[in-house]
Amino acid sequence: MNKTAIKNFAIWARNKLIADITYKAGLLGITEKAIKSPLPQSTKDVHFFGIGTKEPYSISGIEIKQREALATVIRNKEQQADYSTAYKAVIEEVDYTWFNRLIAVRFMEVNDYLTSRVRVLSSESTGSRTW
Repeated sequence: MNKTAIKNFAIWARNKLIADITYKAGLLGITEKAIKSPLPQSTKDVHFFGIGTKEPYSISGIEIKQREALATVIRNKEQQADYSTAYKAVIEEVDYTWFNRLIAVRFMEVNDYLTSRVRVLSSESTGSRTW
């Protein structure tokens, strides 16, 4: 087993997940500097956020609630530290949660633990014991 390859992949995957999570949070007006309010043209059902493009980014429905939940978690952590530290801690928690979930799903696929026998992260042709 090539442990160096596994270690390098884990580091790469973690950095990629953090970058993707940070990007998505930025689309929602949540950055390392502040939690921005929706733009004035926002309504109760649709929130708009300026992201530096010609058209603002919009969210609606469940995404509004998810954004508020993320903002609330960051604000709660901010009571124990400064905003930047709270933001980084929450992003890291989300990163670890998703990384662990993906690894768990892959482990269950490889060991045929999924009851539906439907592969999510790989095809059947790759072999059941191949990572």
